[in-house]
Amino acid sequence: MPLDTFVDEVMDLFLRKPTPKEILVERVGFLRWAERDGNFDQAVEILNAPRDPAHQPPVAQ
Repeated sequence: MPLDTFVDEVMDLFLRKPTPKEILVERVGFLRWAERDGNFDQAVEILNAPRDPAHQPPVAQ
């Protein structure tokens, strides 16, 4: 998720009245509720799956 998209979503959440008790961008929902929904192992696999090198951040030197 691009940083500007993340910041926009977070700021929109902070502007809601009342402010939500948790500030969670939509993309983390699968992880937030994984244990409750019985998908924890699958969520961990998704997070640890090999990624396409074209989408890797540059390595700082």
